[in-house]
Amino acid sequence: MDRRNRVEWVVLFVSCLAVAAVLGLLLYEGLTDTGRPPAPVVKLEPDKAYLTSTGWVLPAIAHNDGDRSAQEVTLLATATVNGNEEEAAVSIAYLPAGTDVELAFGFSGEPDGEVTVRVTGFLP
Repeated sequence: MDRRNRVEWVVLFVSCLAVAAVLGLLLYEGLTDTGRPPAPVVKLEPDKAYLTSTGWVLPAIAHNDGDRSAQEVTLLATATVNGNEEEAAVSIAYLPAGTDVELAFGFSGEPDGEVTVRVTGFLP
């Protein structure tokens, strides 16, 4: 006769809960996925900006609001520095759905005013 001790029963119970949780999560994602295309958005973090020996670094966070991943995302930031307009480009190789990627834009000096960022392209 096969008798299990308490530890075996606890391990079996926890394993069953883990499998049920994974199946539940997969089912939930499958039912709520509306198939929205990639939607990269960028949030600048000017409070975390800093000066280096080569220029001004402006951290940012890129987020994909879509339900599908994006590849080769190209972002272009524009700012006025010392009266001249400057552009800084950043590329992200892979941006999965619902994820964040930390990045930074570089300028020759601290921008005089607002910095704008736009997505110039990506592969869905």
